[in-house]
Amino acid sequence: MKKEDDFGYFHVCTDGTVLPWMFKDNQDFILGCNRVGICRLLTGVVVLDFILMDNHVHFLLYSNKKGCRKFIDKYKLLTGKWISHKYGIPKFLKRLPVSIIPLWNEEDILETAAYIDRNSVMAGFKGLPSEYPWGSCRLMFRKEEETDFKTMSDFSENELRDLLKSRVRFPDNWSFNCEGMINPQCFTDINRAESLFKTPVRYLFFLTKKLEGKINQTLAQGSRSFISDKDLREIAIGLAYKEFGSVNIRFLDVNSRIRLAHELRKNFLASHKQISRILHLEAEILKDLL
Repeated sequence: MKKEDDFGYFHVCTDGTVLPWMFKDNQDFILGCNRVGICRLLTGVVVLDFILMDNHVHFLLYSNKKGCRKFIDKYKLLTGKWISHKYGIPKFLKRLPVSIIPLWNEEDILETAAYIDRNSVMAGFKGLPSEYPWGSCRLMFRKEEETDFKTMSDFSENELRDLLKSRVRFPDNWSFNCEGMINPQCFTDINRAESLFKTPVRYLFFLTKKLEGKINQTLAQGSRSFISDKDLREIAIGLAYKEFGSVNIRFLDVNSRIRLAHELRKNFLASHKQISRILHLEAEILKDLL
């Protein structure tokens, strides 16, 4: 039951139906991957899985909701600046919608990771998910590490700025390839991702599950709650007692129940319909208020 400051796993992504593109060519994708590492450094958020598609992005992050918001806002800001610089389109990503979905149990986490890694093939990539270059799937359960990388410590700050198109100070032990792409192993916690799946067989099992319908529905709803009515009702009763000194929600006036509705929406990502059931308010009215 995550609040703003509670740490846990989150599926963070942008809306793939709004823009025709975010990345047009290899340079855009390379620098887009590098920005994942930059945002990792600037926010401290743990990145377990990511993929860049031509018009949207997906991340599996470990942090709290505030950290995830800071991460994706920073990613949008830096990507928008690059688009403005290269293509002369200012504020291209400013109003791009973002979803930050809390993952409440192990199955949700594993299915989300698999969904992210399947994105490329479901979008028409002609190869296995592990062959897609603009994501972290290719790092999962690898027997050997890629070796065609140069270490940051071998270059001056000015050289790195020119090669990586960034003024961020990178750790000396990070590395990048001849195209200027930072090794994703430097900023992606693949060990933790693998430990969640435990074995390659279990990873392949989830990777072959058809998850698009389930997760796309969650993303379409945006703020869908993963808390059961029973648990959310207990939360609402606790809030009612704390705020109004009553454990009987039905006895509260409408304004008091609307105040509770705002709390359930803000802190627990409950849907309008679920809140209406718990607080005995009309769902259609809540849509206009929350």
